[in-house]
Amino acid sequence: MFRVNRTYPAPASLSKMVKYDGPDVHEALQQCFFGKCYICENKDPLDINIEHFIPKDEDKNKAYDWDNLYLSCGRCNNIKLAKHNELLDCCNEVVWDRIKLLPGFSPKAKKVTIKPLFDDVKTVTTALLLEKVYNSDHTINKRLTSAALRTQITKTTQKLMRNIIEYYEDDTPDERKNYLLEKIKVMIRRDAKFSAFNRWIVADDAELCEILEPFMD
Repeated sequence: MFRVNRTYPAPASLSKMVKYDGPDVHEALQQCFFGKCYICENKDPLDINIEHFIPKDEDKNKAYDWDNLYLSCGRCNNIKLAKHNELLDCCNEVVWDRIKLLPGFSPKAKKVTIKPLFDDVKTVTTALLLEKVYNSDHTINKRLTSAALRTQITKTTQKLMRNIIEYYEDDTPDERKNYLLEKIKVMIRRDAKFSAFNRWIVADDAELCEILEPFMD
Protein backbone atom coordinates (compact mmCIF):
# COMPACT_ATOMS: atom_id res chain seq x y z
CA MET A 1 0.00 0.00 0.00
CA PHE A 2 1.07 3.58 -0.60
CA ARG A 3 0.30 6.95 0.92
CA VAL A 4 -2.32 9.04 -0.87
CA ASN A 5 -2.82 12.80 -0.75
CA ARG A 6 -6.50 13.40 -1.35
CA THR A 7 -7.29 16.65 -3.14
CA TYR A 8 -10.00 19.12 -2.19
CA PRO A 9 -12.64 20.37 -2.75
CA ALA A 10 -14.63 17.22 -3.45
CA PRO A 11 -15.87 16.61 -7.01
CA ALA A 12 -18.98 18.69 -7.60
CA SER A 13 -21.24 15.80 -8.63
CA LEU A 14 -21.12 14.29 -5.12
CA SER A 15 -23.10 17.20 -3.67
CA LYS A 16 -26.15 16.08 -5.69
CA MET A 17 -26.08 12.70 -3.89
CA VAL A 18 -27.27 10.88 -7.01
CA LYS A 19 -24.11 9.13 -8.24
CA TYR A 20 -20.87 8.54 -6.39
CA ASP A 21 -19.07 7.32 -9.51
CA GLY A 22 -19.51 10.19 -11.93
CA PRO A 23 -16.82 11.13 -14.46
CA ASP A 24 -15.45 13.91 -12.25
CA VAL A 25 -15.09 11.50 -9.32
CA HIS A 26 -13.28 8.97 -11.49
CA GLU A 27 -10.92 11.63 -12.80
CA ALA A 28 -10.17 13.01 -9.34
CA LEU A 29 -9.52 9.56 -7.87
CA GLN A 30 -7.29 8.59 -10.79
CA GLN A 31 -5.12 11.59 -10.02
CA CYS A 32 -5.06 11.08 -6.25
CA PHE A 33 -4.32 7.37 -6.46
CA PHE A 34 -1.93 7.59 -9.44
CA GLY A 35 -4.20 5.25 -11.41
CA LYS A 36 -3.36 2.44 -8.96
CA CYS A 37 -5.53 0.11 -6.94
CA TYR A 38 -4.89 1.21 -3.37
CA ILE A 39 -4.81 -2.39 -2.14
CA CYS A 40 -2.72 -4.42 -4.62
CA GLU A 41 -0.92 -1.45 -6.25
CA ASN A 42 -1.57 -2.71 -9.75
CA LYS A 43 -1.40 0.31 -12.03
CA ASP A 44 -4.07 0.99 -14.64
CA PRO A 45 -6.07 -2.21 -13.94
CA LEU A 46 -8.54 -3.21 -16.62
CA ASP A 47 -11.43 -3.37 -14.16
CA ILE A 48 -11.52 -0.29 -11.96
CA ASN A 49 -14.00 0.35 -9.16
CA ILE A 50 -14.84 3.25 -6.90
CA GLU A 51 -14.98 1.63 -3.49
CA HIS A 52 -16.33 2.72 -0.15
CA PHE A 53 -13.54 2.37 2.41
CA ILE A 54 -16.13 2.15 5.19
CA PRO A 55 -19.12 0.14 3.89
CA LYS A 56 -21.91 2.52 2.99
CA ASP A 57 -24.76 0.13 3.90
CA GLU A 58 -27.84 2.36 3.81
CA ASP A 59 -26.04 5.51 4.93
CA LYS A 60 -26.27 8.09 2.13
CA ASN A 61 -23.69 10.30 3.80
CA LYS A 62 -21.11 7.51 3.63
CA ALA A 63 -22.13 6.69 0.07
CA TYR A 64 -21.33 10.20 -1.19
CA ASP A 65 -18.60 11.16 1.25
CA TRP A 66 -15.50 12.12 -0.77
CA ASP A 67 -13.24 10.94 2.07
CA ASN A 68 -14.84 7.49 1.89
CA LEU A 69 -14.25 6.91 -1.83
CA TYR A 70 -11.18 4.93 -2.90
CA LEU A 71 -9.85 3.56 -6.19
CA SER A 72 -9.55 -0.21 -6.36
CA CYS A 73 -9.43 -2.91 -9.00
CA GLY A 74 -12.50 -5.12 -9.30
CA ARG A 75 -10.63 -8.13 -7.92
CA CYS A 76 -9.52 -6.40 -4.72
CA ASN A 77 -12.93 -4.84 -4.23
CA ASN A 78 -14.49 -8.29 -4.53
CA ILE A 79 -12.07 -9.76 -1.98
CA LYS A 80 -12.49 -6.90 0.48
CA LEU A 81 -16.26 -6.36 0.19
CA ALA A 82 -17.65 -5.54 3.63
CA LYS A 83 -15.66 -8.31 5.32
CA HIS A 84 -12.50 -6.36 6.05
CA ASN A 85 -13.06 -3.34 8.26
CA GLU A 86 -10.59 -1.59 10.54
CA LEU A 87 -7.95 -1.31 7.81
CA LEU A 88 -4.94 0.97 7.63
CA ASP A 89 -6.03 4.13 5.84
CA CYS A 90 -3.58 5.13 3.12
CA CYS A 91 -5.16 8.58 2.90
CA ASN A 92 -4.47 9.42 6.54
CA GLU A 93 -1.32 7.52 7.48
CA VAL A 94 1.88 6.06 6.07
CA VAL A 95 1.12 2.37 5.65
CA TRP A 96 3.83 0.75 3.54
CA ASP A 97 6.31 0.44 6.41
CA ARG A 98 3.86 -1.29 8.78
CA ILE A 99 3.61 -4.47 6.72
CA LYS A 100 6.70 -5.99 5.14
CA LEU A 101 6.12 -7.11 1.56
CA LEU A 102 8.75 -9.13 -0.28
CA PRO A 103 8.35 -10.80 -3.69
CA GLY A 104 9.21 -14.33 -4.68
CA PHE A 105 12.29 -14.89 -6.82
CA SER A 106 10.48 -16.74 -9.61
CA PRO A 107 7.73 -15.42 -11.90
CA LYS A 108 5.90 -18.58 -10.85
CA ALA A 109 6.49 -18.03 -7.13
CA LYS A 110 3.91 -19.80 -4.96
CA LYS A 111 3.65 -16.90 -2.51
CA VAL A 112 4.88 -13.43 -1.66
CA THR A 113 5.92 -12.58 1.90
CA ILE A 114 3.46 -10.53 3.93
CA LYS A 115 4.56 -9.78 7.50
CA PRO A 116 2.78 -7.34 9.82
CA LEU A 117 5.35 -5.48 11.90
CA PHE A 118 2.88 -4.24 14.51
CA ASP A 119 0.16 -6.10 16.39
CA ASP A 120 -2.58 -3.46 16.37
CA VAL A 121 -5.92 -4.46 14.86
CA LYS A 122 -5.64 -2.30 11.74
CA THR A 123 -2.19 -3.57 10.78
CA VAL A 124 -3.09 -7.23 11.36
CA THR A 125 -6.41 -6.92 9.49
CA THR A 126 -4.73 -5.18 6.55
CA ALA A 127 -2.07 -7.89 6.41
CA LEU A 128 -4.77 -10.56 6.31
CA LEU A 129 -6.46 -8.75 3.42
CA LEU A 130 -3.17 -8.51 1.52
CA GLU A 131 -2.56 -12.22 2.16
CA LYS A 132 -5.83 -12.98 0.38
CA VAL A 133 -5.09 -10.54 -2.43
CA TYR A 134 -1.61 -11.80 -3.24
CA ASN A 135 -1.67 -15.45 -2.14
CA SER A 136 -5.29 -16.63 -2.29
CA ASP A 137 -5.79 -20.08 -3.80
CA HIS A 138 -9.13 -21.25 -2.37
CA THR A 139 -10.86 -21.14 -5.78
CA ILE A 140 -9.56 -21.75 -9.28
CA ASN A 141 -10.25 -18.14 -10.26
CA LYS A 142 -8.50 -16.71 -7.21
CA ARG A 143 -5.57 -19.08 -7.67
CA LEU A 144 -5.07 -18.05 -11.30
CA THR A 145 -5.50 -14.33 -10.72
CA SER A 146 -3.23 -14.23 -7.66
CA ALA A 147 -0.58 -16.16 -9.62
CA ALA A 148 -0.84 -13.61 -12.45
CA LEU A 149 -0.51 -10.78 -9.94
CA ARG A 150 2.59 -12.36 -8.37
CA THR A 151 4.12 -12.71 -11.85
CA GLN A 152 3.66 -8.97 -12.43
CA ILE A 153 5.22 -8.23 -9.06
CA THR A 154 8.22 -10.45 -9.79
CA LYS A 155 8.82 -8.84 -13.18
CA THR A 156 8.69 -5.37 -11.62
CA THR A 157 10.94 -6.19 -8.66
CA GLN A 158 13.44 -8.12 -10.80
CA LYS A 159 13.83 -5.01 -12.92
CA LEU A 160 14.64 -3.12 -9.72
CA MET A 161 17.13 -5.83 -8.72
CA ARG A 162 18.92 -5.59 -12.06
CA ASN A 163 19.45 -1.89 -11.43
CA ILE A 164 20.73 -2.60 -7.92
CA ILE A 165 23.09 -5.36 -9.06
CA GLU A 166 24.56 -3.12 -11.75
CA TYR A 167 24.92 -0.32 -9.20
CA TYR A 168 27.17 -2.57 -7.10
CA GLU A 169 29.32 -3.90 -9.94
CA ASP A 170 33.00 -3.02 -9.47
CA ASP A 171 33.29 -1.63 -13.00
CA THR A 172 30.19 0.60 -12.85
CA PRO A 173 31.36 4.22 -13.32
CA ASP A 174 30.16 6.85 -10.86
CA GLU A 175 28.17 8.58 -13.58
CA ARG A 176 26.34 5.33 -14.31
CA LYS A 177 25.75 4.76 -10.59
CA ASN A 178 24.07 8.15 -10.32
CA TYR A 179 21.88 7.27 -13.29
CA LEU A 180 20.91 3.95 -11.70
CA LEU A 181 20.03 5.71 -8.45
CA GLU A 182 17.66 7.95 -10.36
CA LYS A 183 16.01 4.90 -11.93
CA ILE A 184 15.62 3.29 -8.53
CA LYS A 185 14.12 6.49 -7.15
CA VAL A 186 11.45 6.33 -9.85
CA MET A 187 10.60 2.75 -8.91
CA ILE A 188 10.09 3.54 -5.22
CA ARG A 189 7.94 6.60 -5.78
CA ARG A 190 4.36 6.42 -4.54
CA ASP A 191 3.07 6.54 -8.11
CA ALA A 192 5.14 3.51 -9.19
CA LYS A 193 3.65 0.09 -9.74
CA PHE A 194 4.04 -2.16 -6.67
CA SER A 195 6.05 0.56 -4.93
CA ALA A 196 5.73 -1.06 -1.47
CA PHE A 197 7.51 -4.20 -2.70
CA ASN A 198 10.24 -2.09 -4.28
CA ARG A 199 10.64 -0.04 -1.11
CA TRP A 200 11.09 -3.11 1.07
CA ILE A 201 13.86 -4.38 -1.21
CA VAL A 202 15.61 -1.03 -0.85
CA ALA A 203 14.89 -0.90 2.89
CA ASP A 204 16.68 -4.24 3.32
CA ASP A 205 19.80 -2.89 1.57
CA ALA A 206 22.29 -1.44 4.07
CA GLU A 207 23.74 1.17 1.68
CA LEU A 208 20.78 2.11 -0.51
CA CYS A 209 18.46 2.42 2.47
CA GLU A 210 20.54 5.28 3.86
CA ILE A 211 20.76 7.01 0.49
CA LEU A 212 17.11 6.61 -0.53
CA GLU A 213 15.25 6.71 2.79
CA PRO A 214 14.37 10.43 2.31
CA PHE A 215 12.56 9.50 -0.92
CA MET A 216 10.32 6.88 0.70
CA ASP A 217 7.67 9.19 2.11
